[in-house]
Amino acid sequence: MSDFVFSMKRDGTAVLEGYEGNADRLDIPRTYDGHPVTSIADNAFSWESRLRSVHIPDTVTTIGEAAFSWCESLTEIDIPSSVRTIGEWAFIGCSSLRKITLPSGLRKINYSTFQSCTSLTQIEIPDSVKLIGPEAFSECISLQTIQLPKNLTSLGESAFSTCEKLEEINLPERLTDLGSNVFSGCVSLSRFIVSDRHPSFAVSDGVLIDHQKKQLLFYPFQQEPGDYTVPDGIQTICEEAFSNRTSLRHITLPESVRVIEHKAFYGCRSLLSITLPDSVTRIDSNAFHGCSAMESIRLPSGLPVLEYSMFYACQSLQKVILPDHLKIISPCAFSGCSSLNQISFPDDLLEIGESAFEGCRSLEEIQFPASLESLGNHVFGSCTQLETVRFSPGMKVIPARTFSRCLNLSCVDLPSDLEEIESEAFDSCENLLSLQLPASVTEIAADAFSECRHLMLFVYPDSYGENYAKDFDFPYSEI
Repeated sequence: MSDFVFSMKRDGTAVLEGYEGNADRLDIPRTYDGHPVTSIADNAFSWESRLRSVHIPDTVTTIGEAAFSWCESLTEIDIPSSVRTIGEWAFIGCSSLRKITLPSGLRKINYSTFQSCTSLTQIEIPDSVKLIGPEAFSECISLQTIQLPKNLTSLGESAFSTCEKLEEINLPERLTDLGSNVFSGCVSLSRFIVSDRHPSFAVSDGVLIDHQKKQLLFYPFQQEPGDYTVPDGIQTICEEAFSNRTSLRHITLPESVRVIEHKAFYGCRSLLSITLPDSVTRIDSNAFHGCSAMESIRLPSGLPVLEYSMFYACQSLQKVILPDHLKIISPCAFSGCSSLNQISFPDDLLEIGESAFEGCRSLEEIQFPASLESLGNHVFGSCTQLETVRFSPGMKVIPARTFSRCLNLSCVDLPSDLEEIESEAFDSCENLLSLQLPASVTEIAADAFSECRHLMLFVYPDSYGENYAKDFDFPYSEI
């Protein structure tokens, strides 16, 4: 008893605050100084690495946040039916815990309660549980099966993410609220047990869908390799629904699809083609990141924005047909698309974000539309085969490192109303032999043309450009 640390609550009950002894097997006292022990405090046994076994008395009703977090040697714990509340992170990182039975009166499994319990193979969840919080069982890599309680209504985001051995799971009829990425990284999950009467969920050819919300939720990793046609009526391809499904080669989406969410096809490295209907009006970030076998794609005509890293590292992508009314190409949208050899920008394009085409080593020519208002830093950095760039009037600034390391760049038509060229905008453009600076230019960074060893500037008499050439000892000629 002396090794346990307690505090008193106003209601006359005791709280177990911690333990200062060396035992690896604990029997928590029922009382302290004659008062019932009803709570285990937040972090009470956190990081007690020698702790192997714990018995909790039936006076306890609450286990606090992170109470047994990272007790890496804990193999067994008895939780009595008196416990009604288990806090967030209560058993996170208990990597030796193999089996646990939760109390019959528990209503909720909180955020990350059993996250990273890497040895956990069996858990019994009572029917009283209605909510399982985000990441509750994420990274439980030994968990193969689980029986969800019949009264469960909500399953939080990433609740079972990276449960690599999970093979099957039931979805109770009362479950209608399913968070994003619930089964992300569940590479063995191939069977969903779903009643034909379920108001929300159904399984179609092994694929989990929400027929009420018209969403495709999860395409099993273990599906037969080849082609797949999304069922007609689906409106949303959910986040990571096809992520890292390396067996997929061809995908067809029906005209009903409106939205493709974040990382929907991330890492589908065998994907050769995907048919995107014009009904699609939103494709979220990283949607096709790492689809390294895809050679061409036609984007939906009504798509207004290409989001962040949409085609990042699509190394085989050679041809992209952009929508006619595209407004924005976001940062890193085509970064690392080393086979992309041509791009035709639509007339309504307003903005190209930072590093959008960085590392597109096969691009040879760029023609900017008159609508373009801004470029991001590094936007064409390391486009080593880029030879020709033509601007239309309207661009006021060439941002930092826009054409950095474009080693073959030899022809640049700057916008006639250009005002500023920022730091290292043309750094290491070794084949850039001449450049005409518009009379409108009022500022050029000292290192804007660093390592441009053979560059001659053509300038207007008494202009800022002429003074710049003189100040930094560039060869120049008056226009």
